Amino acid sequence: MKFFKLYPFVLGFLILFSCKEENSPSLCGEAYPYKAKLAIKGICFNYVIEFIDVSSNFNLVESQWVDETTGRVYNNVFRLSNYCDFPPEIQEGDEFYFALSTSTDDPLCFVCEAFRPTPAKSINIDVCELALPTHTTD
Repeated sequence: MKFFKLYPFVLGFLILFSCKEENSPSLCGEAYPYKAKLAIKGICFNYVIEFIDVSSNFNLVESQWVDETTGRVYNNVFRLSNYCDFPPEIQEGDEFYFALSTSTDDPLCFVCEAFRPTPAKSINIDVCELALPTHTTD
């Protein structure tokens, strides 16, 4: 009988200490370190991002990549690897500011596995702020 009285406390203790931290601190700060454009918003989060001001981070991106479905050549691009953290309101062609992220993938993030070609290099990012809108809606 003592076990049944302690059960709610044990359960509460386990739940409290099994929760992970919501978000690691953002590296965005006041000055947004990098600017990018969502070049391809592919099926099942197969997103290709163009690094606009690549500067010293050229080793993180593919300097030139050819999309084998369209034949179009992209420069300074990477595949988004933390797709479940990417804001859904960002559309293809939109520019945004971001910081490199140290967070790990969310194991509870489920995504379909349809294939769409993307660059081999991938980066985890934290979107800081949208730039001025660059696409128009009809």
